[in-house]
Formats: sequence, C-alpha cells, structure tokens
Amino acid sequence: MGRSIRFHLIGILRKGSLHHFPRFYGLSPGVQRSMRWGVVFAIVVGLIAGAVAVLVQPTSTSASLTNILYNGGFEQGFTHQPGCGAVGSGWQCFTNGGAVNYGFYDDQWDRVVAEGSHSQLIELNTYGVMLGDADRYAGIYQTVPVVAWAEYTLSLKGLIRTTNMEGDPWRYRVQVGWTFGPYPDWTRVTNWMDVGWDKYYLRTEPGAFSSFTTRLRAEASHVTVYIRVWKKWGVPEEELDVNLDAIALVGPSPHIPQPPPIPSTYGPAYGGGTVADPTISLQPSSGAVSPPYSLPSGVCMGPNLVYNGDFEGGFNAVSVGHVGASWGYFTNGGGAEYGFYDDQWPRAVADGRHSQLIEINTRNRYPVDNDRYAGIYQYIKGLHPGATYEFSMKGVLRGEGNEDDPYRFAAQWGFLPGYNGDWQAVNNWTEMNLGPIAARTDPGPMVHYSMKFVAPASEITLFIRGWKKWGIPNVEMDFNIDSVAVIACGGYGGPTVPPVVQPPIGDCWWGPDCEDLFPPLPECQPSVPDCSMPWPPEPDISCTYVVQPGDTLASIAHRYGVSLHHLIAVNNLVNPDLIFVGQVLRLPGCDGAITPQPPLTSPPSTGQTYVVRPGDTLSQIAARRGVSVEYLRQFNGLVDPNFIYVGQVLIIP
Repeated sequence: MGRSIRFHLIGILRKGSLHHFPRFYGLSPGVQRSMRWGVVFAIVVGLIAGAVAVLVQPTSTSASLTNILYNGGFEQGFTHQPGCGAVGSGWQCFTNGGAVNYGFYDDQWDRVVAEGSHSQLIELNTYGVMLGDADRYAGIYQTVPVVAWAEYTLSLKGLIRTTNMEGDPWRYRVQVGWTFGPYPDWTRVTNWMDVGWDKYYLRTEPGAFSSFTTRLRAEASHVTVYIRVWKKWGVPEEELDVNLDAIALVGPSPHIPQPPPIPSTYGPAYGGGTVADPTISLQPSSGAVSPPYSLPSGVCMGPNLVYNGDFEGGFNAVSVGHVGASWGYFTNGGGAEYGFYDDQWPRAVADGRHSQLIEINTRNRYPVDNDRYAGIYQYIKGLHPGATYEFSMKGVLRGEGNEDDPYRFAAQWGFLPGYNGDWQAVNNWTEMNLGPIAARTDPGPMVHYSMKFVAPASEITLFIRGWKKWGIPNVEMDFNIDSVAVIACGGYGGPTVPPVVQPPIGDCWWGPDCEDLFPPLPECQPSVPDCSMPWPPEPDISCTYVVQPGDTLASIAHRYGVSLHHLIAVNNLVNPDLIFVGQVLRLPGCDGAITPQPPLTSPPSTGQTYVVRPGDTLSQIAARRGVSVEYLRQFNGLVDPNFIYVGQVLIIP
C-alpha cells in the first residue's frame, strides 16, 4: 500500500503545479527529483497534521454531568414517614390507600440489592383483607432543581417479587413519571411510563435486577421524579414486593454556570425551547462568583459556621433540661420521657469538657410509643448558595434494655433552607454511622462522622436528632453529640456574623476572640481592642436590639417593657427558645427611644392562676400564657419541669 500511495503522489506531482513553472525543466534531473520529494514530504506532513487536529478536537464530555438526585442508591440512610414506613432519606412516599396493606422498608438482603448495601422495598399485600381493592398504588418521589430546557437521563434498577406466581402476567407494573415546578403532586402526573419489567420472581427466590432508562427535557427550574408500583387486581392473600435501587437523573447541575443556549434541535416531543451545546466547555462566565481563596475542590477548611458546636460556650435551661447555648431543641412527645443534659463525663466528651446528651427513656412508663425523636437545631448564616460544605460531628449512641436489637437506636441529621425550626418539615434526614450501640455505662470512643452537601441558600437550619425506634418499656437511649461543624469546601468563605464577645462590664471590654490576634490585655482596659473585625454594638435603646450572650427572649422583653408575645410575633420567631448571639430583634410598638429596665431578678406575678388539665405540659402552658418556661418553673418552685399533675394550681408570672 505504501508503494501505491507513493506512486499516486508522484502522479499528482507530474500533473500538478510544478509543471507550470517553465524553469522546472531547465533544472538537472537530480534537482527536479529533490523538489518532487520535498513537495511529497510537505503534503504527507500536512495530511498527518490534519488527522491529528481532527483527533484532538474537543468533544462532548460527561464530566459536566452529574446525578442530581439525592440518595438514589439508598446508601445515605432512611427516615420513618407516617403511613408508609422506612423511606430513603431525601425521598417522599405516597399511596392511594384503600383495601390493601402498604409497607416501605430499608432492604439489606444482598439478593435484592443492586448496588451497595441497601435498596428501597415497597410492599403491597392483601393479607387479612376480605375484599381487596383493584388499582392500588404506592411509590416514592423527589423534587430537585434543574437547568431549564436541559436534557436529563433518568435510569433505575428494580426487581419484582410475589407470593402468587399464578395469574395475569401483567398484574403487577412499575411506572415512572415526572412533573415540572417546585410543587409535587403524584395524582397530577399525566406521563406515566411503564418500565417494561415483565419478569416476576417468587418472594423468597429473587432473580436478576431489571434496568430502565429514558430521557426528559426539563421545562422548568424544578422537576419531580415519581416511581410507583401498581397492583392491578384485588386478589386476596397475596403479597407484592418491589425493590428499587440505583436511581439516577443525570444531566447538568443547576449549581454550575451553564453555557449560552442554542436553538433546540429537538422536536415538539421535548417541548422545544433551547438546549445547551454539549461541545461548549462549562467554565464559569466572567460574572460568576468565584471562591474568595483558592483551594482544591475536595478540600474543606476554614471557619466553622456553627456556633457552640463543641458545647464549651455554655448551656441554657429549658423545660426538658439543659440545651447548648444558641441551639434549639425538639421532641415528638408521646409515650416516652425526654432529657437534655450538659454531659461532662470525660468518656462521653470528644473535645473539651462538655457534650450535649439527649436521652429518651421508657422507664416506668405505660403505654409507650414507637418512633420517638429528640434533637437539637441551629440557624446558620453566611453560606454561599450552590457551594459545597461539609457537615461533621462526633457522637456515640449508648443505652440500656432491648440489647438483642443492634439497630434499636439511630442518629440522624438534616437541614432546611432559611430560618425554619420545624423539624417535621425536614425531608432529607440522613442516618449517621456512629458504630455499634454501646452500653449506657460503658461507652465506646466518640465516632467522627462527616458528609458533604450543597448549600440551598445563604442561610440554613441544621438539625440533629436521636431516634428510639421501638415502644418497648424500660429502655433508655443516650445520644452524646460533640464537635459539630459546618465548613466550606473549595475555598468559599466563612461566617458573615460578627465574632462573639463578652458583654461590657462597666467601661471594660474583654474579647476572647482577640487572644490569637493581640497580646494579652491588662485585667481592665477602658477601650475596645481592634480585632480587625466589627464588634457587635452595645445594647440598642432605640427600636432594635442585638442579642448578647446569656440573653433570653423573656429577659429582653422585660428589659424593654414589651410583651413577650408581641416580641415573638414582630420578629416572626418560630421557636422563642432559639435566639442567637448577634441576632437583631425588632422591638414592638416602638416609635422612639425606649428606656431599658433593670435586668429581671424575680418574675412579677400577674395575680392569675391556671389549673393543670389532662394532656397539659409546662411548655404548652407557658406558650399559651406568653411567658418563659424557665420563669414559670422558677416562680412556682418546680424542681422537675416534666412533672406536673392534673388539678395542680400554677401561678402565672
């Protein structure tokens, strides 16, 4: 072949442009031959260079594409959802009720897991149902932000099992669908698509997983993906089990700057519009926000955005014990006792001398309930939306009773965008692996846990909770929490709130945050040291007030002579027990200067009384009367705020 190419090129030269030069034939044969081979060499080099240029042309790459679904592999934990059961963290469940039994489970049987160690099991059965209903549905869904008019690939794996191998070969189906916009509603899905899984296995003899893939065009900034199981007939005494795993929605991340759109090449089936050119490099535009300092994308370091995450900054007395300063707390009540404590036992502390202990117990309690939760939360500011952060903490689960079940307790974390203390609104609860549950009196080492997440907004509310799963009497769960941190990754900055300092004592200021920046100050220094950062202002005597360390909402309300109820309402406070240092509060009914009153030493009595009724708790009574739980407890001389009895007369301060 080489000889044929050579003679072909020589033939081109003989017929080519060299023969148009009259002097060419006046040259010696040797020179003519050298010129011909020189031109051949130039042509060959040009052809090779062209081929290489074609090979190195940039092509579309999947490096800019990502799976935007959270926990599609169900390895990030499960949460208990009322009416359903154990649903993968980040997912929500739905059913259409009727005459059938539903169940959602964290399946860890390796024969029904496609990838990793977990799959989502959805069960529909008619055991004990005399006349089952046809067309029963159960499924999961998740809403995620997307790049409008970009293309995404939806894929999943599944396995269908049953106790009844006879009957209609299409009696069980699995379907997928989607809706656009931030408000999910599975009943409004109009594009249900069958995944084509026609193979059914005996419930106890599962076979291979089936796969499904489809594409969709995002027609809005949010999309909700739905996956449902359909049991067509009301056949009695049968069970349908469907395992789902490896669910992915792959496409451009909405948190990465996108290239300019080009006209869509897709037809009406995709909704028209524009689509990103896959050959354009996804580099941030000149207007994109860059990290304030350069770090490798996987490195997380810098200031901790959590205040008092090590619980060395003190604790506040609340109705159920003591909670770390700047943290709020929650429980779901019911058949259990709750306690929050400043734990100083060195074996239950990771760093420093304190940790937050959360206790749930059913000692001498009847009746008792399943799924009891207790936790803490904090409002965090200064994040960069779309940037990656790392949540981390150290903790240990320990307890007494029901030791036969190694999964009887669990520790979870989650978050909500903005300032929202409603822990029941969290839909991304993620279970933390803190090692085996230890004996209450013999805790193991505090285990470090961390996970990265993308900030949905510049402010979030962080939640941490303990979960006592079963309603078994005489069981105690103890959950120690320490070293809680939220740190930016890839060079994004730290908090935007001012540093925490001690309040002034006369004209003397003491700033512990200055110790690393300045030499030690004399015992009393009449001026404020310059920390190269703004210090919080002195207590405002106009229409706003900046929260100082040690403040409570009740003490602020008394100091400025305003109603606690109005102070809560004017500032839209979800939880009056949670205010943070540096927070600016508006004072209600303020048209001018307000003269502060001296600090409250003993709560004044209103002369009103309240008789405790069945179902009352001290915190409920305090909330209804617009007073602090702690003041109500102190004024009535209550040693244990959890113990009040029907008919007891309380004086309202």
